[in-house]
Amino acid sequence: MTRTQRIALLGLAAIGLIGLLLWFRTEVATPRPATYPWSEPLVDRDLAAIAADTLRVLVVEHPLTYERFPGDERGTEFELLERFAGQHALALKALVVPADSLLPLLQRGIGDVVAAQLHRGRFGDAVACTVPWWHVTPVLVRLRPDRAAEVAADVGDTVHVQAGGPWAMDSARAPVRRADERTGAALIEAVAVGTLPAVLVSDLEARHHAEHLPQLTFEPVDAAPVDVVLAVRRNAVRLRDALDNWLATPAEQEARALIVAAYGDRLPRRGPLGATRGRPMDGDSLSPFDALFQEKADLMHWDWELLAAIAFKESRFDTAALSVKGAQGLMQMMPATAERLGVDSMQLVEGQVHAAAIYLAMLDSLWRRSIPEADERLHFVLAAYNAGPGHVRDAQRLAQELGLDRHRWTGHVERAITLLAFPAYYRRPGITAGRCKGAQTFLYVREVLGLHRRFRSAGARGSSR
Repeated sequence: MTRTQRIALLGLAAIGLIGLLLWFRTEVATPRPATYPWSEPLVDRDLAAIAADTLRVLVVEHPLTYERFPGDERGTEFELLERFAGQHALALKALVVPADSLLPLLQRGIGDVVAAQLHRGRFGDAVACTVPWWHVTPVLVRLRPDRAAEVAADVGDTVHVQAGGPWAMDSARAPVRRADERTGAALIEAVAVGTLPAVLVSDLEARHHAEHLPQLTFEPVDAAPVDVVLAVRRNAVRLRDALDNWLATPAEQEARALIVAAYGDRLPRRGPLGATRGRPMDGDSLSPFDALFQEKADLMHWDWELLAAIAFKESRFDTAALSVKGAQGLMQMMPATAERLGVDSMQLVEGQVHAAAIYLAMLDSLWRRSIPEADERLHFVLAAYNAGPGHVRDAQRLAQELGLDRHRWTGHVERAITLLAFPAYYRRPGITAGRCKGAQTFLYVREVLGLHRRFRSAGARGSSR
C-alpha cells in the first residue's frame, strides 16, 4: 500500500469516527419516544375464529355501556352489539374490566371488541376504530341555584373532566379543566351530592342522568361533535369491516337512535329551585274538605293545612283518583297500607283522610327520637309518605356513606335518595328496599312544604277576616 493510499484510508476512518460520534451524541441528546404500551396485537384472532367461539366484548360498568341485573343485561353499547351478534349468528359475552385494562386485554386476545364510549384518540394507533356509532358534544353539569340548600349560581374556576376523555386536554378556556379518573357518570353523581362543583361530560351521559337528578342543571357547551367508536385489534380486519358495514346500514342507524333515546332523549331547561306555584284560592276555604281535615288533624302532630297540602298534591282534591299502582282516593293511600292501619272504609272520603292522618302520625314516630326537631322531621315524614319508609332509611344510610348528614334532609338526604335510581347505589350492601324513583320524592317534599306554607298563610288570612 502506497503512502497516498494509507493517508486516504486514515482520512475515511476519521470521517467515519466523527460521524459515529455525532450520531451517538444526537441519540443521547434526543432519545426516541418510548413505544406505546400494548401498541401491537399479541394474537391473530379475527371474525372466523370468533364465529367458531364467542364474540367477547370488553366493557366498563356504566349505564350507557353495560350493566348486569338479575336475569338481564343492559347498556346502550351492549344492546348495539347484541344486535350485531344476532345478525351474524355470533355468541356474545360481556367482560367487565377496569378502564386501564381495556387495551392490554384486547391485545392479548382476552376480548375482541372494546365498548367503553371511546373516542378515536383514546388509544392512538394501537387499535383499529370502527366508523362512529354516535357523536357527542360536551355539557356542563352543576347544582341548580337553591336558596334552601345554600347553593349559589357560580360554578367557581374549576371544572372536572374524565381523564382520557375528548375534552380533558382543552384547558385553554376558562374555567380550568381538571382531569379525574372517574367515569362521566360518577362525576355527575359527585356533583349531585355536592362533592364536586361542576363537571364536563358528554351529552349522552347528561341526558341519561337528567331525569333522575332534579338538583342539577345541564348547559350545552359550544364545541365540535366527537365521534364515539368501538375498537378492535389492528389485525382483526374482517371483524372491523363487518362492524363498519353493519353500523352503516340505514336500518341499524334507525334502531340505534331508538336505543340511545331510551337512555335519555333530552336535556331539560332548569332554572333555580324555588317555591312551588300556589293554588288559586276561592273564597275563604282551601277545599270542600277543610272541616274533615281539621277534624282528623288531632290524630297527628301537625296542623290541618298539611293534610290539605298533601291531598292537593296527591289528587287535586279528587276523591275518586286512582293511580297506576293502585293508590286510591283523596290522599292516594294504598289499600294494603290502610288495612294495616285498621281502616276499613277507604271507599269513603272520611276513611281516606283518617287513614292518611294515622299513617303520618306513625311515620312521625319512626323518626321522632333520631330527629327531635319537628320541622326537620316533617321532611322525612313527607318523603316516607311518598316513597315508603324503607327507601328513606336507605337514603339515610347512603347519605352517611357519601359524607352527608343523615339527619338533615335539604341538601343531604334529599340528594342521596335521588341516587337510589341507579344500580351502583341501590345494589350496595345495606340498601334493602331496592330501586327508588328518588327524583319524585325530592320534588314531592319541596312541593308539599311549599303548598303547606301557602295554605297556612291563606288560613291565617281567612281567620282574621
